[in-house]
Amino acid sequence: MKTKPFMSSKRSPGAMSIFIAFVLSLQSCTSVAPRNPVPEEKIGQAAIPGGSLARFWGDERPPDVGARIELIRDQLASNEDVEAFTRPHYYLTISGGGANGAFGADLLKGWSQSGSRPEMTIVTGISTGALIAPFAFLGSDFDDELEQLYTTLSTKDLVRERSLIGGLLSDAMADTEPLRDFLQSKVDEQMIEAIAREYEQGRRLLIGTTNLDAKRPVIWNIGAIAAVRTEESAQLIRDVMLASASIPGVFPPVRISVRVGEQEYDELHVGGGVTTAMYSFIPHNLI
Repeated sequence: MKTKPFMSSKRSPGAMSIFIAFVLSLQSCTSVAPRNPVPEEKIGQAAIPGGSLARFWGDERPPDVGARIELIRDQLASNEDVEAFTRPHYYLTISGGGANGAFGADLLKGWSQSGSRPEMTIVTGISTGALIAPFAFLGSDFDDELEQLYTTLSTKDLVRERSLIGGLLSDAMADTEPLRDFLQSKVDEQMIEAIAREYEQGRRLLIGTTNLDAKRPVIWNIGAIAAVRTEESAQLIRDVMLASASIPGVFPPVRISVRVGEQEYDELHVGGGVTTAMYSFIPHNLI
């Protein structure tokens, strides 16, 4: 598979860390659009489409993990799959890696062509892995669209670089509006409905971001959000994918609307790779 350099960087990891810290320190002195962040004491109460099952903190065991696993068991039992509790279950964790996501896309397509690629019970994605994860979750029918993302599009097709001064006086050194538009077109109603159906069959798609206000990783249950079946929930899925792929300082943080009671607030989310390179959620007592 011939690839173009998608989300690539020639800087070393150490140089990139220094660069991001420098950019963030300068941007902290600039003005940004007014926002209404969740008060610190209410951060744990923020609600989104999909309810309490739609997300959890990624740095601790979910307090309701037992209920989450029981729901998976109930969904598997209700879909008339008599072998659900005896057949093997497969789990796929997709890490970050920028342009190296092309390797993952190529691997998945080759796996499909080999005829040995199984259906995954749980797929997780972080950073560029968050862009791959929904396609991987839905199986080989989406291989061609995944290939398009990593072979026909390059960084300049998905982000617009800002001038040095423009970047330092704004929220990031690049604008991700083209990537937002791409997600709007590709993560469409048909794809989201397919994710919702698989969720209701007991499968899980999980994507990680970093909540800048709380300074903690967040794991989003994309299927639970998709099952709400509203435009608001559909846009939330796209926003989560964009946020997970957003390198702070380089790409703008993504604002996500939440509610606490009747009050509306917003959260700022950036790349899941800021807090963890990958996320693995394996319910050992599922079967």
